[in-house]
Amino acid sequence: MKKYDKIADDLKRRINSGEFKENNKLPTGNELMLEYNASKNTITSAINLLINDGILFAIHGSGFYIRKPNKGTIKLNNTSGFYIDHPGQKLERTILDFQLINCDKELAKLMECDENTPIYYIKRLMYIDDIPFAVEYTYYNKNIIPYLSEDIAKKSIFSFITDDLKLNIGFSEKYISTKPLSQEDLQLLQLESGAFGLIIDDNVFLSNGKKFNYSKIWYNYKYANFFNNDKSIRNKK
Repeated sequence: MKKYDKIADDLKRRINSGEFKENNKLPTGNELMLEYNASKNTITSAINLLINDGILFAIHGSGFYIRKPNKGTIKLNNTSGFYIDHPGQKLERTILDFQLINCDKELAKLMECDENTPIYYIKRLMYIDDIPFAVEYTYYNKNIIPYLSEDIAKKSIFSFITDDLKLNIGFSEKYISTKPLSQEDLQLLQLESGAFGLIIDDNVFLSNGKKFNYSKIWYNYKYANFFNNDKSIRNKK
């Protein structure tokens, strides 16, 4: 892990712990350079990671401020997982299914791997502050992620991948749609008959471009919000 990645992770930890909640503003760039014994370019790279993740925003001439997303917000450009999206909230996962399977032709296409590749299949119910928030159907390529367990799946799989397996998550591709929920998912999310789910098809890749995870996540429409950090600036004439 590069130094700016470590600094960005430490700043996330400090932000999530509430260290900067008094004014929701980070120390200046010069102060961070001294604190982390890092160059200006390294601090700038770390800050840019947090801006890209939608954690910070810049005000010209004033500094870098912490965003306050709405409760239940899903950051579309986040590749860090469920816990990073919802700091300071009570998060729980119930494991509904956990299997090691061999992928068929259809799943092999989704996973971008060969047929019969061993795949971890996990179904989880996500809670935020005791509210059933999402049902996740997720698949991990065992040839890339060699070990998972139900205990790991109850916590953060992505943290296990980066902290324990020392793999670098690179990017994700997300596709949003809506469809009627199955009767089972309606009951899990405690929604009325005929309700629609907000769906994200999530494809996640390592920094070397290898796809290791595919997920289909059905969100509770009453609580889920989607957030995208669009930094583009368009000049209107």
